[in-house]
Amino acid sequence: MSAAPRTAAENRPEIALSRLRSSIQACTRCEALVRCRSRVVPGDGSVPANVVFVGIAPGRLGGDRTGIPFSGDRSGQLLRRMIECASLERVFITNLVRCNPRDAAGRNRDPSAAEIAHCRDHLRAEFAIARPRIVACLGRLAWKELAGRAAPFLPRRGKPAEIDGMLFFPMYHPAFVNRGAYPLRLYRKDFARLARL
Repeated sequence: MSAAPRTAAENRPEIALSRLRSSIQACTRCEALVRCRSRVVPGDGSVPANVVFVGIAPGRLGGDRTGIPFSGDRSGQLLRRMIECASLERVFITNLVRCNPRDAAGRNRDPSAAEIAHCRDHLRAEFAIARPRIVACLGRLAWKELAGRAAPFLPRRGKPAEIDGMLFFPMYHPAFVNRGAYPLRLYRKDFARLARL
């Protein structure tokens, strides 16, 4: 017996996102992440979206506590402040992986290639619902995963890479800026350049 066709309301992006969030929150693909996470952190924001920001993973002091990517910690505060300063609207924020990866000492670590691969379907599904024109890759790891290993990570001089009708834009991760490794005034300019696209 075939399933009944979905109504127009059931095909709305917000409903599709809600279903996807429930599916992501039930994920147990990565044993190490299941053991150390406080919660699973699906993407959050407007759908459809003008811009999707993709970070690396929920922070131990941020998304892992709040359940919302880039919230509750210094990186989230800076990212959201820059989005507001650039007057960006209809923004969706997510990560390569949905759980906080920690090292043996309990500190944040980069996710492994296998952990990123396990979450790849989640990210593709979010892109399909958000349908962004621009994807801002926050940090080298997000850039290499989304734009390709051969694409140089050059946020100040690099040009967006067009893939499957989307522009992938290289940007420094807000944690890099918070550490003082990249000037805040230049970060503001990067967001202004993103807004002009």
